[in-house]
Amino acid sequence: MNGGNTVIRTSNEAIVRLQENRKAVGKGMLIVLAGAFCLAFPPLGLLIVFLGYRKVQKAREEMKGLYKDAFVREPLANNFENVIYEPGNGFTREDIESFRVCMMGNRYWTEDYISAEYAGVRFEISQVNVRQVVSDDKSETYFDGRIMAFNFPDKLVSQVAVFSRKFKYRPLSRSEEKTTQVELESMEFNREFDVYSPVQQDAFYLITPHFEERLCFLAGKYDSIAMNVVGNRVILAFNEPGNNAFDAAIDVGQLDIEKEMAKVQAEIDDIKLFISMILNLRTGS
Repeated sequence: MNGGNTVIRTSNEAIVRLQENRKAVGKGMLIVLAGAFCLAFPPLGLLIVFLGYRKVQKAREEMKGLYKDAFVREPLANNFENVIYEPGNGFTREDIESFRVCMMGNRYWTEDYISAEYAGVRFEISQVNVRQVVSDDKSETYFDGRIMAFNFPDKLVSQVAVFSRKFKYRPLSRSEEKTTQVELESMEFNREFDVYSPVQQDAFYLITPHFEERLCFLAGKYDSIAMNVVGNRVILAFNEPGNNAFDAAIDVGQLDIEKEMAKVQAEIDDIKLFISMILNLRTGS
């Protein structure tokens, strides 16, 4: 995990400051608009536009942190144990490579690191973006979403990897795919997912009919998903291009506090669901 410092505010204080910054964004936009009308006098007009733009950018940047303090920290603490939440940090490149759920490009970005416990399971989560940049105007996004790592006290299996058919940038070589692909009994599941394991019995033991149903449900909810199980560690990766679970477009329209709280709680409930699924994995039920 990357290192860094965080500033923790009470949720009420953060909401008040968030409202103040929303007003600052509005004022900044008015300044930009005023500058646009003055572009007939370039030096003055450009200066006004620049000052307005700086005001908007500064307010928006602070709002991003305030949102997390207002709506994320407290719900995490209320739902999980031993919570560590560091919005500006995330998994290291070495972490992401070791998870083996996506190809590694030459650029990566990560934030919203969470480490906590639920139902006796220790887990880590981070928002991750991995890209291959060829030039200033040409790049390919390999992954954009959340990666979750769950640790269990008991050994699960040797190795089983699962990718939805839409998951394009897989870390497996062609030879690995050819020699380790496993066909399960469910034709519907096989149409949605590709499963790989050097030990076929492990795949059949791990992916029960009930778990197949859960994965098919998730495949309909997310753009694409991947899972990698090695020993006592389960990695889940959810591609959600353009969507950050703990961010929101909060500088436009009316700030609906209850709606934002419900959104964050829904994300937390999803984490609980994933843990419940994996606990069933461990018992083979």
